[in-house]
Amino acid sequence: MASQQPYYSASPPVVQGVLVNNNAAAVSGAPNSTAHIYDHRHVNHGVGAMEISDTPPNQSPLNPNNGEGSWKKGEVQPRRCNDFLFAVLFYAHLGVMAFVAAAFAPRMYSDLAESAMNGGQRDLLEEEEESDYEDGHDGGMGGKNKFLTWMVQGTHRVLTTVAFPSNHHRDLEEDGGDENNYGTNDISDMMLLLGISALIALVISTAALSFMIRHAQMLIKFALLFNIAATAVFAIGSLFLSPFAALIGLFLFGLTVYYAYVVWGRIPFAACNLVSATTAVKSNLGLAFYAYSSLFIMIGWSAWWMVAFVSTVYVTSECDGQGNCEKETNGALVFALLLSYYWTCQVMKNVIHVTVAGTVGTWWFVPSEGSSCCSHAVRDSFLRSVTTSFGSICLGSLLVAIVEALQAVVRNQRASGDGGGIVLCLAECLLSCLKDILEYFNMWAFVFVGLYGYTFLEAGKNVINLFKTRGWTTIITDTLAQGVLSMVSAAVGLITGLVALGIAHGQGMVFGDSLGASAASFFIGFIIGAVLTSTLMTLVSSAVNTVIVCYAEAPREFELNHPKLSEDTRAAWRQAWPTEFNY
Repeated sequence: MASQQPYYSASPPVVQGVLVNNNAAAVSGAPNSTAHIYDHRHVNHGVGAMEISDTPPNQSPLNPNNGEGSWKKGEVQPRRCNDFLFAVLFYAHLGVMAFVAAAFAPRMYSDLAESAMNGGQRDLLEEEEESDYEDGHDGGMGGKNKFLTWMVQGTHRVLTTVAFPSNHHRDLEEDGGDENNYGTNDISDMMLLLGISALIALVISTAALSFMIRHAQMLIKFALLFNIAATAVFAIGSLFLSPFAALIGLFLFGLTVYYAYVVWGRIPFAACNLVSATTAVKSNLGLAFYAYSSLFIMIGWSAWWMVAFVSTVYVTSECDGQGNCEKETNGALVFALLLSYYWTCQVMKNVIHVTVAGTVGTWWFVPSEGSSCCSHAVRDSFLRSVTTSFGSICLGSLLVAIVEALQAVVRNQRASGDGGGIVLCLAECLLSCLKDILEYFNMWAFVFVGLYGYTFLEAGKNVINLFKTRGWTTIITDTLAQGVLSMVSAAVGLITGLVALGIAHGQGMVFGDSLGASAASFFIGFIIGAVLTSTLMTLVSSAVNTVIVCYAEAPREFELNHPKLSEDTRAAWRQAWPTEFNY
């Protein structure tokens, strides 16, 4: 049963005050067709759109006799906490992680601090030089834990250089080193470079949205041609390696050329989707605040999780400051900790995805509420994603996180070289395929979650049924727009890296020797630029998926509220998919 209160409530009772016709002939202006009034305060269609006609409200009025059947059109669901048990489980697991970090981290810090004051870092390095681990080491399950040793070394460096600087200076003097070789202003220079790089990246990536709207087709063509050029260079280079490598290189080159040939005619289709999605994001640029906030939260969570992970393994395995452990590392405990990390990362990513879906849905159906930087659509969509729809997000994210944690365990076993190489390789391939399937399902299911507030399973079932009924199972596999987003992220990263390199040289910033200074400054700028731009492009990617779903559900509303975009989109879709697109 639909809710009496829709997600969006604004004062105008009729979207644009326009009467819309019932059948496909009405699009071309045919007379005597049944009229509809779309009232965004109603709860049964779109994100609050009402249809008044003889057509049942749960069926599509488009092409009723096209032989494809009908489907249950999306309805805004009652305000309730869907899949709430998974939300409770998620919060409970965060509480456990907080307790673990608070209980174990102080003990590990105390041991390592004592070891650092006694020159334990020097002893640890010398011990490692003398022996490439004892025979008792068995891939991290007792004896000297290789990963834990590496983590202990890192913690030692932090403690000796920050918490105990006098010991660090003493070690440098004993080694005959000169602290000035490391740059006395490294920290301040790096923070300045990070700030400048971030500011430049934000400006360029925001300007890139407008550039993408104006030159979408050109960017898609350039991305395809760049891939061809890159594989051509690889193929030429492989000729000098071995006949087998040359064969692989030529095969990849031919495959890339063939792919470009096949999809070239669909470039206008992908460009229109990209333009519509980018326009929606640019009209609601406040989404970027939530995206960048999630990025910083992700960084903080990673640091918190790392402390909890290392300290838990350190204490439960009864390790000392040199990474020697009395007990075997508990595999189930490691899996649980990995699951915690991946689950939280997936939840944060999908919260943004659902927020974008709800915002783009409002822009689609009720543009008056979703066409400003700090619109109600952005705020309300985010609030729903972290309240009523949060359980659904946690459920879908948990499925992917389980597979990711299993992948990490399998990769670790393969790296340890304990045997079972073929079986582990097959297991990793199967897990990778399963992960791709689950992520693909989540990508579309969460669009319906953001648009209508369905539970996770209901949303997945409805969106798959929608595409099957439409005959769009091929259309939704088109990924041309995604290639452009990756290319733009890399391009902004390159620009930011070059600017950072110029600033570092101009200001005399020191990060080691001259070559190291150049590489470090460029690397810092590139990473900052690419990560921030990729974060913004993720919004566009989610918007592209939402545009496809909304166009399958409600093309009439798109024509009413965004006529120019609708006209271009209809022409492009008919050209690229003449069979699948039949209205």
